[in-house]
Amino acid sequence: MMALQESSSGFRAGFELHVSLNTESKLFCGCSVAEKTAAPNSSCCEICLGFPGSKPLANRKAIEYALKLALALNCKIAPEMRFSRKVYSYPDLAKNFQISQFEVPLGENGFVLLDSAKKIRIKRVHLEEDPAAIVHEGSVASASSCLVDYNRSGVPLVEIVTEPDISSAGEAREFFSKIRSIIFYLDIFDERKSVIKADTNISVDGGNRVEVKNVTGIKNIEKVLGFEVERQKTAVKAGTGVKRETRGFDEVTSSTFSLREKETEDDYGYIIEPDLTKIVLEKKLVKEVRDSLPELPEEKVKRLKKEFKLSEYNARVMASDPELGKLFESAAKEVGAELAAKFLSRELLGILNYNDLSLRELSLSSKEIISLLKLLEQEKVSEKNAKEATIKYVLEGVPPLKFLKGEQLLSDVPDDTLIKTVEKVMKENPKAISDLRKGEKKAMNFLVGIAMREMKGKAEARKVQEIIKEKLK
Repeated sequence: MMALQESSSGFRAGFELHVSLNTESKLFCGCSVAEKTAAPNSSCCEICLGFPGSKPLANRKAIEYALKLALALNCKIAPEMRFSRKVYSYPDLAKNFQISQFEVPLGENGFVLLDSAKKIRIKRVHLEEDPAAIVHEGSVASASSCLVDYNRSGVPLVEIVTEPDISSAGEAREFFSKIRSIIFYLDIFDERKSVIKADTNISVDGGNRVEVKNVTGIKNIEKVLGFEVERQKTAVKAGTGVKRETRGFDEVTSSTFSLREKETEDDYGYIIEPDLTKIVLEKKLVKEVRDSLPELPEEKVKRLKKEFKLSEYNARVMASDPELGKLFESAAKEVGAELAAKFLSRELLGILNYNDLSLRELSLSSKEIISLLKLLEQEKVSEKNAKEATIKYVLEGVPPLKFLKGEQLLSDVPDDTLIKTVEKVMKENPKAISDLRKGEKKAMNFLVGIAMREMKGKAEARKVQEIIKEKLK
């Protein structure tokens, strides 16, 4: 199946995003939230397992974290909230119901604003417990049996439910990225322990809504959209119709497969949780949480544009990740803001994205990055060699200056030597000079490339260009 085109139309999609909250204990008991490396079923109790007579007690920190997120997503906060039992039978539910929120969620009617000014409406934000983890041998589609690990049972989740406002791959990507940024700014989620899961609801013109469960990562979300939109449009065109159902996603084949008929809310038989009283969200608490919110991405974009004169694009990239934003602001105090933003967005972020890494996973020293930026600003290292040094630092932990000195890549070329080298290159390539005078940009790249090779990469490409332009006057 082909990937979804940016311009694809005739479909609508909405998300149900599940975010594990980074609390020390579970949502309704004192069990620790286990690390991924913990032994299976080593962090669970009678409450996690739903033993008769066990009494849940709501985790205040989880409520505060969920409240933070609801406020950051511009939701209207309920004066009081209730928990409900979502009743269904599945191996990951020991008590045959999940404690969630239905009748009275924590927050409703919020929105996320895309760069195009389009609002993606947030229908509701609510708290619920995570079911246990089901472990399959091989893929979900091919496994003949599974194991259950109750360490995850009861871990606090926030579910973000959107309206079906997504109508392109670009909007899906941007929305998911903005949600991730907000969550990281709030510091309520640890990507080393968990992933954001998305139940993706998709429908095309003339077809029923299909839900694809437990999709992780924006790349997989885009693959799901691409596969499902094409599958559903083909079915509508053939006259077979689109069945209302729940499907799974196979990452190996990048395709979806049928799991079961799609349930309705009535199928779950929601009832108010009798073992948990209503929780009053007092105005004082809501104000305290609102006042504790950090500067959020959209606010930071405006400030970076004003304070550092960044372009809209660079400001958004620097504000997209709190760690990247901190690094930029530290760097911009010692080198030019434009240089710092350009290098961090193009080189550092490019290396991280290519290797599926994040600044939160690494122990990069801002001093090392700033030292490298100073060398760039002083034209003591070329952009090419600065990138090589950054790759070594990110992937192998080799400090940039140590790498550059060891490989003899620091520029110590006198200006007169560089000028003589450029003059020699120009003299030996008269055709390129003629083409350059005619306005052919490729000729400049050709000449710069030769000069850089002559200088063994120790010259700055921009400086070589300046000398060539000066000599052509």
